[in-house]
Amino acid sequence: MTKTNLQSYISKRIRLLRLQKNITQQQLEELADLPLKYTYKLENLEPNIKIKTLEKIMDALDTNIESFFDISLTESNPLINQLLFKLEKLAPSKQERVTKLLIDFLDEIEK
Repeated sequence: MTKTNLQSYISKRIRLLRLQKNITQQQLEELADLPLKYTYKLENLEPNIKIKTLEKIMDALDTNIESFFDISLTESNPLINQLLFKLEKLAPSKQERVTKLLIDFLDEIEK
């Protein structure tokens, strides 16, 4: 894994976990004692993250090393990756709505 891919993975993972906890970038910054706008920059691949900072973020997100670096979440199917990426960009309320619709749709197809 190259540096860019690792940096990209960490940025995406922080964003995903933050959204799953339903907290804003500013709330994460407060919980992890980070500078203002740092989460935005981090999620957009601007700074290189220090290990100590990553540890603070992981604590704030209530996750451990095993959960944070769970690569089983990576899909090999590009269409599934695209769907997940689009879902991640939605507001949490819309994520839930779309996810429920997709589940209902899949349940209907399986009948």
